[in-house]
Amino acid sequence: MFEDFSSETTGFLSNWKTHKKLRENGSQTSEILTYEVQTQSRKPRHVECQTESMLDMMMSSQNNENENVDIPALIQFLRIAEPIVSKQIKINNLSSGLYRGIMKAKYGASENHIICEHVLNDKSISSQDSGIEDHGFEVTCLSWTSSGATLAVAYGTNENLAWSDQRSYIGLWNLDRSKINPNACDQKLELESCVQTISCHPELAGYIAAGLYSGLVVLWDLAKDEVIYSETSHADPVTCICWMQSSSAKYLEVLSSSTDGDMIVWKWRKGKETEPLKTEKHMKIRGANLPRRVGMKGHGSVGITSCCPMKGDPHDPTQTQTNVVAMGTVIVGCENGSVLKCSTEVNDSNPITFVYESHVGPVYSVEWSPFHRHLFLTCATEQVCRIYHSLQASPLREIRPEEAVSGRSSNYLYSVFWSTTRPAIIFAAGGSGRIEACDLRTSRCVSFCDVTSADGKPCSVNHMQSNSKRRNLFASGSKSVHVWRLGEGLVESAGNGQDEQAAIDGIANEAMTED
Repeated sequence: MFEDFSSETTGFLSNWKTHKKLRENGSQTSEILTYEVQTQSRKPRHVECQTESMLDMMMSSQNNENENVDIPALIQFLRIAEPIVSKQIKINNLSSGLYRGIMKAKYGASENHIICEHVLNDKSISSQDSGIEDHGFEVTCLSWTSSGATLAVAYGTNENLAWSDQRSYIGLWNLDRSKINPNACDQKLELESCVQTISCHPELAGYIAAGLYSGLVVLWDLAKDEVIYSETSHADPVTCICWMQSSSAKYLEVLSSSTDGDMIVWKWRKGKETEPLKTEKHMKIRGANLPRRVGMKGHGSVGITSCCPMKGDPHDPTQTQTNVVAMGTVIVGCENGSVLKCSTEVNDSNPITFVYESHVGPVYSVEWSPFHRHLFLTCATEQVCRIYHSLQASPLREIRPEEAVSGRSSNYLYSVFWSTTRPAIIFAAGGSGRIEACDLRTSRCVSFCDVTSADGKPCSVNHMQSNSKRRNLFASGSKSVHVWRLGEGLVESAGNGQDEQAAIDGIANEAMTED
């Protein structure tokens, strides 16, 4: 079964011990060349100079002058003139109170005057047809840049009753120019729809946000002359634009509102001109979210006509006093007269956090006080300005313009704002063309001015905007733009404003004492 087996042998030659051939080679680099060079500095030379001392110069100058002066004659003149001049100085000192009264009578009346500094009207825009019969373009909104030197003007029309695709403009006037051309703006942007509202960034001078009648929101980068559009639009015209504080310095955020009841937060990355404004948050004001006392029936949306961000505490130096929404709180005025406190930090689509007592008609203007963190001002079509406390539903004060009290005018109020320097002074204007400055302590008008056209007829004031940097200036918009200068009495108050601040604090404290 098993047997021996022997296989054939296989062999191979090994060459690991073969002789290796070697060869010697050599190489030589070139010789390193060196050079020796010497330099010698120039021979030094010392020079000295001596200036005259100031005392020596004065003495020599005095000596030269004395040579040309007749000293005896000068002494004789002074002996004659000195008693007469001294006697007159004593008389002037005794009667200085009389002169102060004369100066006060002469100039005191102008302390509270409101003087027109500029009338700006771009002829190339105002001469165009707005698409509405018998109505041209008018100023719909104003905004000052962060420097306070340039005024941005939105042109459109408030007479649109249906959808419109009429082109419109944003114009810029720089008031620091040596020669201002009142008939042509310095820079102009053409848009495909009427501009309803604009807002310059309060910290970055190169950005302007605008809301159009078509519902679009646009961002104008002045440095690059680029226009960025929103990726979507409101269903109705945009009524208000507010800048928000972004969590990152790389982004810009804008809050827009519309008569469709929507509040949308838009976000855009700086430097990305090819990217649109993207929707960050979408909120809506609905009738179902309002209490019954408001009188709103149904579950439909409530149109927004105005809004204003809550500002920081004016007594807290750590908080910036700008129009950027840093605290997420916005006061909203609605078409049905509702006044609402809303928050942009809510997680659901309902932003309402508090409801105030309503106006009778649409609320066209809302403004926070720069001197008290809880007080804000509103105006509506019933010709009433109201002061609210943010923690109380009922208003603390109601102020009627003198024209409304006297019955001389039945026009609506369209715009109000607080004085930037005097805590107890507010300004109001509307369809009558009269701008009134009112003192909250007395609820009386302390000054007024009338806005008229070139033919002397009164013009409706659509919007007013105070200048936070140049506090004696504000602007109003009607058919044209008027830049007004406030008298010294409307800018500075007696006692450094302590009495007025105490009055404002007293008004605010009324909310804490009421049952």
